[in-house]
Amino acid sequence: MSKAIIFNASPRPKGNCAAIASRMEEELAEKGFDVRRVDFRTATIGYCKGCDACKRHDEPWCVQKDDMGALLPELDAADCFVMLTPIYWGDITAQAKTFVDRLYAFFAPAKENMTVATKFGKKVAVVTTSGSMPEEAVAEKTQAVINSLGIAGYTEGRSLSLNQLNVPGAVNDSEEYLAEVDELVGWLSE
Repeated sequence: MSKAIIFNASPRPKGNCAAIASRMEEELAEKGFDVRRVDFRTATIGYCKGCDACKRHDEPWCVQKDDMGALLPELDAADCFVMLTPIYWGDITAQAKTFVDRLYAFFAPAKENMTVATKFGKKVAVVTTSGSMPEEAVAEKTQAVINSLGIAGYTEGRSLSLNQLNVPGAVNDSEEYLAEVDELVGWLSE
């Protein structure tokens, strides 16, 4: 069975990212995926300490005994990964950045491909929501997240930016946006 991980970096329990995460979770499960959803607001994920303890291991590992430490092997084994984040002040949330920083556990400069990832060719999607930021304004940010996940073997990436979503849950009122989310799920499950 294929494995998918959905990471919601929004602090809002009923925001647009949460609504999209729920839709994607349901659709991926219907397509036969074993789906793990992680909501940062309820998870315990500390900042990277830069201690380099992870560099003494041949698998993704972290000295911190938190939810991210437990998630690292799952990220290695999964077939696809989705990060959802609102855009605050023109950038991904601090929660999303904290997650990305913890991918340092995959980085292994002495190894082939500079990583301890064991599986490559996996798919990653980054979905952003905002009040007014058009896709071109956040393209550099989403591409940076996609590039960072390459260290964990996620080498095929796409992004989707949904704007004009000032009201929590408003994405559910946009057939156009929901169709774009559904299309992204279709690509992830190919």
